[in-house]
Amino acid sequence: METGKVVAFFEQKKIICAVCLEVKENKYHLLSEENREITLGANRIAHVSSRSLKVSLPRDNLVEQLKIRTEHQKKLMASFSLKELWELVCGEGKGFSLGELTELVFSPPQSDDQEMAIFRALADDRLYFKQKGELFEARELEKVEQIILQYEREAHQEREIEEASAWLAGVLAGETNSPPENKRAIISLLKEMAIFGAEAPEYAKGKALLQRARISSPEAPFELLVKLGEWEEDENLFLLRNQISMTFSEDVLKESEQILSRAAKGLSLLNQDRDLTFLHPLTIDSEYTRDIDDALSLERVGGDYQVGIHITDVATFLDGHSAIFQEAMVRAISIYLPDQRIPMILPALSESTCSLIVGEKRRALSFLVRIGEEGKVREFQIVPSIIQVEQRLSYDTADRLLEEEEEELIILERIAKKLFNWRTGSGAFFIPRPERVIRVSREKEISVFKRERESPSQKIVSEFMILANYLAALFLKEKGIPAVFRSQAEPREKIPLIDKFDPLQAYRLRRVMNRVEVSTRPLRHAGLGAEAYLTLTSPIRRFYDLLAEQQILGVLRGSPVLSTDQLDEIIAKVGPTISRVGMVEELTEQYWIRRYLEKRIGSTTPAVILDRFPNRYLVHLNEYLLEVDMAATPGPDFVPGDEVLVRVEKANARGGILKIAPA
Repeated sequence: METGKVVAFFEQKKIICAVCLEVKENKYHLLSEENREITLGANRIAHVSSRSLKVSLPRDNLVEQLKIRTEHQKKLMASFSLKELWELVCGEGKGFSLGELTELVFSPPQSDDQEMAIFRALADDRLYFKQKGELFEARELEKVEQIILQYEREAHQEREIEEASAWLAGVLAGETNSPPENKRAIISLLKEMAIFGAEAPEYAKGKALLQRARISSPEAPFELLVKLGEWEEDENLFLLRNQISMTFSEDVLKESEQILSRAAKGLSLLNQDRDLTFLHPLTIDSEYTRDIDDALSLERVGGDYQVGIHITDVATFLDGHSAIFQEAMVRAISIYLPDQRIPMILPALSESTCSLIVGEKRRALSFLVRIGEEGKVREFQIVPSIIQVEQRLSYDTADRLLEEEEEELIILERIAKKLFNWRTGSGAFFIPRPERVIRVSREKEISVFKRERESPSQKIVSEFMILANYLAALFLKEKGIPAVFRSQAEPREKIPLIDKFDPLQAYRLRRVMNRVEVSTRPLRHAGLGAEAYLTLTSPIRRFYDLLAEQQILGVLRGSPVLSTDQLDEIIAKVGPTISRVGMVEELTEQYWIRRYLEKRIGSTTPAVILDRFPNRYLVHLNEYLLEVDMAATPGPDFVPGDEVLVRVEKANARGGILKIAPA
C-alpha cells in the first residue's frame, strides 16, 4: 500500500478513517480522523480506498479532509436501504464484492465514497449479509428471521435489566417504585447470591445487574431481600446454604394424618407386647421440651431394684409409612437453634402420639433392668410395651425434690452413681463442660447464659440412658444383628478424673482423645467404658436411634431387619447430614452471640488463654463458652492458662466478626 492512501480500520467496533503516512516492514503508520497517529499491521486494515491524499499537506488539513469524507459517507448511507439491497440479491447463492453491491445501489459512475458507504452499512448492520474474505453473501431468509428473534430477545433482556436495576436502586434508597414483571426471578437471583456468594450459578448475571444499579456492597443482595420483606434481618443463611428444609411434604402430612387417625381409636397389644401400665413412670426433661421420648420407673424385686427405662416406640408407628421414614432419613436429626426448632419428625406426631405425655397410654420399648448393690446389671429384658406416664418433672423440679429427699428419686440417684462408678472402673472418662444456652424471643431479645450439664437430675437421666444404649448394643451384638454402632479408641494419653470444668485442660485433652466412629461393627467405646454402644434413647430426634429401635423390635417380633449392606448405605447418606447439622447449630449459636455483643461494644468479659501463636492468641470466653482469636499486640505477653479480662472491640453478626483485645 502506498503512502497517502485513505484506509478504514475498526476500533471498538467503530469504523475509523485514516491516511497512510508511512509504510515500514509491513506496518502502516496512520493519521486518523481523530487527529491521532497509530501504527497497524495489514490484518487490521478493513478497507483501502482507491483515492489518496497528499501527505505533504498540513496535518490539520489532512484531518479535516478525512472528517469531510466520513460525514459524506454517512449521508450516503442514509440514502439507501440495506434491507432492499438484501431482498434484491437474496437467493443468488454467491458472494458479492463491494464494487458489485455499489453498482446495484448507486447510479454510475460509482465513487469511492459510495463504496465506503456500502461498507459502513454492512459493518453497522450484520443482519442481512455475512462477510467471507472480501465478498459479502446474502443470508437465507430463515437465518435472518432467527437473528431478528435473537435481537428482539436481547433487546427485551436489556429492557428487563434496565427496569430491574432502576427498581433495585430505588429499593435500596427506600423508594416505593413499581416492581418489574420478572420480580420473582430477580428475587431468586438475589437469594442465590446472598446464600452462595460467588459460587451462585448466575452470580455474574446478578453482579452485572447490581453494577448497572450502581450497587457495589457485598452485603447488598441480603440487604435488598430484607428491605423487600423476603427475609428477616436475622435470616439463617447457614440453614439455606445447607438446604435444610423447614417444611414437610404433602406425602408426609397425609401419612401423619393416617397414623393419628388410627391412634385415636386406641392402642391394642401387638405380638410380644407387654402391658406395663401398672408401673408409674416419670419423665425428667427440660421445661421447654415438647417431644418427650424417655421415662423411668422403679420397682423392688427381691433384694434388688428393677429400673424401667422406657423409650417411646416410634418405629412401630412408622412401620409401612415410607414417606415419613424417608423424610426422617433425609433430615437425620432434629435441629435445635436459639430462635427456632426444626424437628426430624412432624410435630403433629413427635409432640403427640409419639411423645410420652402424662396420663396417656403410649407404645414403648422398655428395658427392665435388675441392678445389684454394686451397680452391676444382674439381668435385663427388652420388651415392646404399653406404658402410661404418671408424672412429668423438669430438671429444676427434680433437683428440688432430691434436696427434699423424695424417696424414688433418691434411690434412682444412688443407682445412677453406682452405674457411673462401674463405668469409670471399666475405663470410662468424663470431661465436664457447662451447657451454653442461648434464647431468642419473638421480639429478638437475646439472653446468653451457662447451665451446668451435670445437675443431680441430669446425671440420673444421663446414666440410665447410657445404660439403655449399652444394653441395646449388647443385645444386638449377641443376636448377631447389625446396627449403627458407635465406638471410640482409647485416648493417646491417660485422662485423669476431672470434677470441674477447666477450659485449658479441656482444650488440651481434646487433642489426645480419638474421634467417635460410626459403623456396623460393635466395637469398644472407650469414653463410656462400654464394650459395645449405640444410641437408641431419642428415636423422635435422631434417625440412628430410630433405626436401632427398629432393629430390636424386628428381633423381638420376628419381623425383617435391615442388613449390614443396607445400614452401610444409610450411614453413607446420613453421616454427612449429621455433620452439616452440627456445623449449622454451632455457626448459628456463634451468630447469636455476636449479635448479642453488637450492643455491648466496649464491655469486658473474663477469658482464659488457651494457646499462643506467632501473631495471635486462642482465647476462651468464659461467659459464652466460645473460643475466639485475639491479636497479639505490644504489651503483656500471655501464656496458656492466664486468666485475662478482655474488651469487645467490634462485633458484626452478619459479617462473622468478633474482635477482642486485652482490657
